[in-house]
Order: sequence, then C-alpha cells, then structure tokens
Amino acid sequence: MELIDTPNPNAKKIVTDLNESILLNDLNNIDGVSSVFFGPGFITISKLEDKEWESITQEINNIFDKL
Repeated sequence: MELIDTPNPNAKKIVTDLNESILLNDLNNIDGVSSVFFGPGFITISKLEDKEWESITQEINNIFDKL
C-alpha cells in the first residue's frame, strides 16, 4: 500500500481493488481525516488542514496491514 501525492496537499490517493465497505468506517474514524472518496480502483483520503500526514499515515497503514 502506498499513499500517492495529489495536486491537493491535503489529499492522498491509494490505488486499490478492495471493496470500499471494508474500509469506509475505519478510514473515516481516523482523527484528522475529513473525507474519503472511492473511485474505480483507487481511494482518495483528505485531511484537515491543521493535521499532519505523519500522524494519519500510520493509522492508514495499520488499517491496510490488518487486511
């Protein structure tokens, strides 16, 4: 799993073929995540401006490690 930069510094993309219902609640419950968007084969996660990616990235990695 890799978090990919997007043009928006407050959003990162993950390329995946996973079922979105598996991840939606877990990702939305991360402190600092403002939205989760599922597209065909990818997920975009946006954060609050006052949060840093470092604190969010570890929690995202933990979710994917459990899958």
